Amino acid sequence: MIRFCNLISFVVLLTLTACNTSYRAVKMTKTELYFGLSKPDGSMISPQAWQAFADTVIAPTFIEGSTIIDGQGQWLGKNGQLVSEPSKILILLSKLTPKRSKQIELVREKYKKYYEQEAVMRIDESMKVAF
Repeated sequence: MIRFCNLISFVVLLTLTACNTSYRAVKMTKTELYFGLSKPDGSMISPQAWQAFADTVIAPTFIEGSTIIDGQGQWLGKNGQLVSEPSKILILLSKLTPKRSKQIELVREKYKKYYEQEAVMRIDESMKVAF
């Protein structure tokens, strides 16, 4: 009977310990920016041109870090034509202040201007994040 009680006590203690190991999450905003890599004339933004943009615009703007992944997307252009193109997706976690939002908008505007893009899609999503 004593062994059985010890076993029950051990299981209860283990369960309470597992429930008590919560992580500390903070509220942040995940922003995703979708950069198309094709130009209106049908040519592509080269890997070197993309890297130059990432190095001179993205990295200095988001010094605390970001993630860039490759994508393949499609969307309906203003001319009614379906555009299918490779893309780059920038993922950024931040406390979305008005200043940060303005910085994100400036990155979008620079890309559209430099590479003659109709749009750079932006998605903001609130979430809890732990590091």
